[in-house]
Amino acid sequence: MRAVAAVVGAAVLVMTAGCGSDPAPRVAELPSLPAGAKPFDLYRQADVTVIEKADLKLFLDCLADNGYPQERELSSGPGVAAAALLRPAISPRTEAEARRHGFGTPEPAQPAMITRTQPAFHQVSAKCETSSRAALGDSHEIGSLRRLYAELGNSMVQARAKRIQETIVAHSKGLTGCLAGGGYRLKVGDSFNPRGDLTQYGIKPGAHAAVVPARTPRPAGLPADAQVQAAVPAREYKPSKAEVAFALAFVRCGKSTGLFAAIDEAEIPMQQAIVERHRSEFSGLNPKIEALAAKAAEVLRAP
Repeated sequence: MRAVAAVVGAAVLVMTAGCGSDPAPRVAELPSLPAGAKPFDLYRQADVTVIEKADLKLFLDCLADNGYPQERELSSGPGVAAAALLRPAISPRTEAEARRHGFGTPEPAQPAMITRTQPAFHQVSAKCETSSRAALGDSHEIGSLRRLYAELGNSMVQARAKRIQETIVAHSKGLTGCLAGGGYRLKVGDSFNPRGDLTQYGIKPGAHAAVVPARTPRPAGLPADAQVQAAVPAREYKPSKAEVAFALAFVRCGKSTGLFAAIDEAEIPMQQAIVERHRSEFSGLNPKIEALAAKAAEVLRAP
């Protein structure tokens, strides 16, 4: 696993004696956004994706240059960066969504992988982890920057989820009353769970569809003791009939009680409040992410 150790910094307030007063500290400014953009668009998802692609390309090229081209042959590229920020605030929102996947979400595809046991490969891999990033800059600085930016994205996702749950709780009386009118009553002594736990209503959830691993040809030249793990296609979520019925009731109640409208109305102010709390991170990290993405784009354009 390509991980970077966490680094914790501490700020120190220095007070000096004297007749004059120190200048007021400069307040960090949020980067500008184009017209029509949402506050969460400050998170440079496209740049992060470019960086991930370039980093993987450099790593795989390094392996290939050192006698291990099979990993590059099987690679399908990195996944979607900051995917959680792309998800809707609440789901399902429409009856079509309720019928299609209830409260579930599909599982992303899993790429083919090679498992090697030779110590020589692991030595080369460890070397490539560092040396392959040289085209982008200092490996430790890049690793730290990517970690900090990932933490920023996670903080945004968690803060958004908390605010949405607060909105659901604020509408819980009307929502649970509406659901009860449709035959979905909480058990005596149970309280409403804003996270959408189906078991609180006795609903048996569905499951992800079974899939057959994709046929993955064994790369030429791969040692006999190396194992190839076949790629697995994306798995659709198949809701149970009971889940679909409850999801339909939830959608109708979400509309009639004003819950969906409240979430929509609060979305932009909520995003703005969250990014304001991370003003210093955006101010300091975004220029570095943009500069690194520019280098990464050059890497991807190279043959």
